[in-house]
Amino acid sequence: MLNRNLLLTFDYELFLGNRSGSVDNCLINPTNEILEILRRHNQIGVFFIDTTYLFRLTKLVNEYKSVKLDFEKIKKQLIKIVADGHYIFHHLHPHWLDAKYIINTNEWDLSDNSRFVFQLLNKQEREQIFDFSFNFLSEIYKISNSNKLPNGYRAGGLFIEPFDIIKPFFEKYNIENEFSVIPGSKRDGYPFEYDFSNSPSERKYNFSTFIHKEDKGGSFTQYPISKLKIVGLNKILNGINYRFMKNNSEYKPFGDGKSVSSKINTGLKRKSFFDYFSMEMPISIEMLNPVITKSVLKILRRKSYLHILSHPKLLTPVSLKQLDYMLAKINKQYSVDRIDF
Repeated sequence: MLNRNLLLTFDYELFLGNRSGSVDNCLINPTNEILEILRRHNQIGVFFIDTTYLFRLTKLVNEYKSVKLDFEKIKKQLIKIVADGHYIFHHLHPHWLDAKYIINTNEWDLSDNSRFVFQLLNKQEREQIFDFSFNFLSEIYKISNSNKLPNGYRAGGLFIEPFDIIKPFFEKYNIENEFSVIPGSKRDGYPFEYDFSNSPSERKYNFSTFIHKEDKGGSFTQYPISKLKIVGLNKILNGINYRFMKNNSEYKPFGDGKSVSSKINTGLKRKSFFDYFSMEMPISIEMLNPVITKSVLKILRRKSYLHILSHPKLLTPVSLKQLDYMLAKINKQYSVDRIDF
């Protein structure tokens, strides 16, 4: 039986626009579904916890009963995640520092994107949110009687560059594993930019100062996110599936918030004529449907490494059923090596 490295990662976060959505619908309920599927197929998940949001919750827990209840729900679920054998790592969205609490709906307004990326924070703010993140995640591991460590990181919005700004915190908190790179991807327009054009792909690699350059003696390990290219008939079939099923309740995401401001997406590549016949994108669980699932399984026939990036808030009943089906097929055909962080 062939060996495969399967990395299932989840950004545990609310929506980042002017309505964050509810904790139950964006986090608790879809994550419970994920945990059950992972348990059923004996798979390990990696959850990147938006700890800057939790930092803001701690400032209001004694003022609002709803905030306290949300914080307690999240903490209880994170303890379960770790107790079930999964990993919880750092995931920082700095503009939570400017979020406004909406009392009447128990949501947050994150319209202020002026500090969306880590490099826009001052030194004190950077230290404050990283220190909280490390202490909070370490406490969850300790409560869960786990010997694992919060030694992994994914940048909010994948804005990990320039890495030299965040490298001192990797060294201070012994963060060795990084998960933000989509090989071949590039975004322009300061400060919402990165360039992974020449990053190694289809395997993990070591690096030191430059996140997109392999350094076999580097102290850090990059786990690049896998991409999927759909062309020709599969592209057409996927489009037909989306067009006819988008109003079906089974295709409706669990999350009930609004996405980040469009100005964050200004650096994305514009759609060309050829994009109507070809589509390349990071592989995510929320995009799974019968057409996409079949394409992902085909990738595993020829590649030994697969890193899937997902968000509980964006999952649908259909995508969860496809995940269940996909993991059953993978376990039947391959021996999956668990990555020990």
